[in-house]
Amino acid sequence: MMENQKIKFKRTISLVRILIKYGFKELLIRSQFSTLVSSVEAETAAVTTSAGLTVYERIRMVLEELGPTYVKFGQAFSSREDLLPVEMIIELRKLQDKVEPEEMDIMALIADELNIDTAAFFEYIQAVPFASASISQVYKAGLKNGQEVILKVRRTGIREVVTADMLIMKDVAKLLTSYSAVFRQVNLVEVLEAFEQSIFQELSFLNELANIERFSRNFKGNNSIYVSKVYPALSNDTVLCMEFIDGIKITALNRLLEMGLDPEAIARRGLDLYLKQVLEHGFFHADPHPGNLLVLKSGQLSFIDFGSMGNITPIEKELLEDLISHFMSQDSRRLIGTLKKMAIRFDIKDEGKLEKDIQHFFNLLDGASLQHIDVKEVLGRFSAILNENEILMPAHLYLLVRGIVLIEGIGRALIPDLNIIESLKPYIFQIAMRRLSPENLKKSGIKLLNTLNDSLHTIPDEIQSVISKLNNGELKVVQEVKDMPGIMQQFYKGIGSIVLAIIIAGLLISSAVLVLADHPPFWKGIPVTAIISFLFSVLLCLVLVIKRKP
Repeated sequence: MMENQKIKFKRTISLVRILIKYGFKELLIRSQFSTLVSSVEAETAAVTTSAGLTVYERIRMVLEELGPTYVKFGQAFSSREDLLPVEMIIELRKLQDKVEPEEMDIMALIADELNIDTAAFFEYIQAVPFASASISQVYKAGLKNGQEVILKVRRTGIREVVTADMLIMKDVAKLLTSYSAVFRQVNLVEVLEAFEQSIFQELSFLNELANIERFSRNFKGNNSIYVSKVYPALSNDTVLCMEFIDGIKITALNRLLEMGLDPEAIARRGLDLYLKQVLEHGFFHADPHPGNLLVLKSGQLSFIDFGSMGNITPIEKELLEDLISHFMSQDSRRLIGTLKKMAIRFDIKDEGKLEKDIQHFFNLLDGASLQHIDVKEVLGRFSAILNENEILMPAHLYLLVRGIVLIEGIGRALIPDLNIIESLKPYIFQIAMRRLSPENLKKSGIKLLNTLNDSLHTIPDEIQSVISKLNNGELKVVQEVKDMPGIMQQFYKGIGSIVLAIIIAGLLISSAVLVLADHPPFWKGIPVTAIISFLFSVLLCLVLVIKRKP
């Protein structure tokens, strides 16, 4: 703990020095770091705005000089057009996660980390890394069995530096949100918490190894994709050993043509594989930029770098399916309902205005050619509507938005008139068919009956509690009720609808059970009794819909 505090103090001094250097002294004077300004200022030469640097350029240079944690934080915000000015976004996209390689005795490090005799496992390990990033550097090696592999090695002391930086960033975030409504509106503290979780996952190579193994299981038997083999016996939290993938970047159009591959087919395959990750597996690559998506000579695609993954629970996946379905059908009211269920928190001042804003957004989409819709702009506009209503969505949704923008960008590079919305339609149909399957109807019906059963048990107790408080004078209701007969009519109508819904649920469950029972007579392989039960439930559904109309 003391060591972390020492590192934090050193990193704080560096932060103050670099901010002064790039002309942010006034900001420091108004902050909790003001006491450090005078002691640091004397030894720091400021870069003035007369050098022709904009404030956004200076912010980008500050992040680059502060190092990996800040660079990655800037990169995470580089797709948030809904929050930041265009000029800022342009500068953040210039941030590069490339640094000078650290000098390492790689043979000695591997032997010490894995407690092995490297000569017994490796034919060779190249002394110079062929790739170097802020968190790790990568070496090419060969196993005794002839398999070419890569060794991903975490930089020395990087975990301690990131830990210290996160402590400082949290202090700064709390300060900014306490003084500015702007930072509260962009949910800076929550964004920082999600970023912290993400970067510490990237620091753990055991986490990345587990991600690769899970990803491989998800795509088992799918010949469109190739997932690199990992070597758990030659890996730990600091070192990751995995198969070397000999491929080209998916956007290398000329190389694809030279290999005799169809760029359009490759692009559609990449989009299809990504949608499978999201909508079928609920486990998706969080950074699918062109460098992380390779094409093999066979035409198979291979994702690399699994440090950061998006993970969606079954309930979250179901809500995401609802969100996409309502978005595609342009049902603004149901869309708002789903957004409220998904949101971490929301503060919608005027739901009617929100519905109108979303409907206006849909009208704009209708007025544009689908082939010329910029997905990035569409998602940015929609995010702006959410921010205006302080609807904070979970972190995995922002990762997904970034992933879709990157994948769509790759697709457009290979197919200029790519229509990503059309690509979603088959998945929407699959979702609808899966939800109407007998097995799913059975599960949904049982879930509904359990919920109703729980309500029937708890409602009398809750009513008794209210009556008891009224009798004891603990609860006073001061309310003028107008049109009591009309209210009671609506109440009885609602009770009738609930009873009808219970009957429909029971019929749907009966239909599912009868299908599974496989009882004659049959019509096209389906029990006639199951068909009759299902049709009767559909008829009652229509009755319920008609009853609900004003």
